[in-house]
Amino acid sequence: MTVLAWLKAYAAHDDPATHAANIVAMVVGWNGLFYPIYMVFLLGWQIARPSLLTTLATPFFLAIPFISRRSSVAGRLLLPLIGAANTVWCLKLLGGDSGIDLFFLPCAILAVLLYRRKEKPSFLLGLFVPFLLNFLPTTFLGAPLILLNSGQASSMRTLNESCVICLIVFIAFQFSSLLRNGADDCNC
Repeated sequence: MTVLAWLKAYAAHDDPATHAANIVAMVVGWNGLFYPIYMVFLLGWQIARPSLLTTLATPFFLAIPFISRRSSVAGRLLLPLIGAANTVWCLKLLGGDSGIDLFFLPCAILAVLLYRRKEKPSFLLGLFVPFLLNFLPTTFLGAPLILLNSGQASSMRTLNESCVICLIVFIAFQFSSLLRNGADDCNC
């Protein structure tokens, strides 16, 4: 079995929404490994070691397909919650000026797209956690662990804005295919 075939099998799920969540989780997890490279490219080699701290959530994202095999609801709910937790962690690492807090938006979007009507109480948690964390004052987290000057923060903001836009577009493509395929339990 090729690596690509194994990855497809790992992300597969009978439920189309859970399958889409698994795909998003895998893409976010694997992309997280490249984030330190982007940081080094933008900020220089001196940031190489501390930038690796941004990858700590990668195993949690990559575990979502495994978890969704045991519970579709848990797998789908964990995606926005892990995303929100990772955003808070990276906010502590990079500070509010880096624009990392913009990642709360795709977390909230995922929470809305992934629930079924009967699961609404559970997914309100998935929606309100990123929504409320977005209003968390950065002073609550203390000083960032990676100090950025204003030029570096501006570069990181541009990177994070681009990443958030790409992620939202990717999520939209995943869920638009569900609508095109006529998923019978769509929340529309």
